[in-house]
Amino acid sequence: MMRVLYDHQAFTLQDFGGVSRYHHELLRHASWQSELAVALSNNLYLRDQQYPRYRTFLPNSSLPARWRVIQFFNDRASRRALRRAAYDVFHPTLTDDDYFLDLLPPGRPLVITIHDMIPALFPAHYPDRDDQTLARIAQRADRIIAVSEHTRADVLRLLPVASEKVAVVYHGYAEPAAASGPSALPLPERYVLFTGSRALYKNFGCLVKALAMLPATVAQGMHLVCAGGGSFTAEEQALLRQAGWAERAHQFGPVSDVQLTHLYRHARAFIFPSCYEGFGLPILEAFSQQCPVVLSQASCFPEIAREAALYFPPDQPAVLAEQLARLLTDARLRRELVHLGQLRLLDFTWHNTARRTRAVYEAACAHQGNLTVRPAPTTTVSALEL
Repeated sequence: MMRVLYDHQAFTLQDFGGVSRYHHELLRHASWQSELAVALSNNLYLRDQQYPRYRTFLPNSSLPARWRVIQFFNDRASRRALRRAAYDVFHPTLTDDDYFLDLLPPGRPLVITIHDMIPALFPAHYPDRDDQTLARIAQRADRIIAVSEHTRADVLRLLPVASEKVAVVYHGYAEPAAASGPSALPLPERYVLFTGSRALYKNFGCLVKALAMLPATVAQGMHLVCAGGGSFTAEEQALLRQAGWAERAHQFGPVSDVQLTHLYRHARAFIFPSCYEGFGLPILEAFSQQCPVVLSQASCFPEIAREAALYFPPDQPAVLAEQLARLLTDARLRRELVHLGQLRLLDFTWHNTARRTRAVYEAACAHQGNLTVRPAPTTTVSALEL
């Protein structure tokens, strides 16, 4: 029975978010025996009653010391699980810390997932990051999972690893179980949607400039809704005023899964102008809610969406304005993109992600000469040890 150990890192740092959701979905769809070395966590994805042996810790508190307590006990739980060595494969949930390298027994397979190479590509925005940490982990890893072909190419270009070690395994998508409730957001009748952070390489300024270039007949009555990413900064407010959109721009967040689903479902278009992403999960979120998509023609976007989206060069807001105007005025085009998005979504399931991840685990075991057998699916979480 193949046994896979996951450490605490993503479930310590994130109450919700893409990386912890990815690992939670692997645990849910595992065809291997899993152990999640977590003692305390307020992560929302763990609250589905499948993990009775971990505890929440002051989930509604904003005390700064809360995180330090969670970190202390989870770090201890993960280190103990690593020393116990009752696993065939170790899969850390983040690669920002290489604490586990000295704790792995010789010959024990290590598999890591690299979601993107953003810190290496935009080093000025990550001055405190040690690039050598990821390089050390990648060199020790028996297999590396990249979440897109584009990310795989970046890994091979930027890290000292052999190409045969790096496999592409796409994320899956499943609509949140709670997405059936009402939304309490005061939304305008007609709006285009932007989600997530607006900083740095997210290229929010390109979108605002494009909105200013829309023909008056298209822009009339249209609003911009931003979900997440915090309140508009002074610089963003000035940019919106200059574009003439300050009174029609709305920011909501953080938003629940129910609210986010509602935002996609009722938007006239979802716009993702980012210059770089490792995978682009919001694309699948929009597809699932039959929301037509306009994407930057950059990084992994054409790989993930293919013909189910309209594209524009990320440095050309005039082209974005043209594509958005086409979409907002052509009902047939919107229906076609929605249909193609529904078809493309079928290629991304967590079942497929887990199946391909299992193949990576088996390859890592074979690389180390470890024999594995077909398992019965089981998941456990390390008990709190005080």
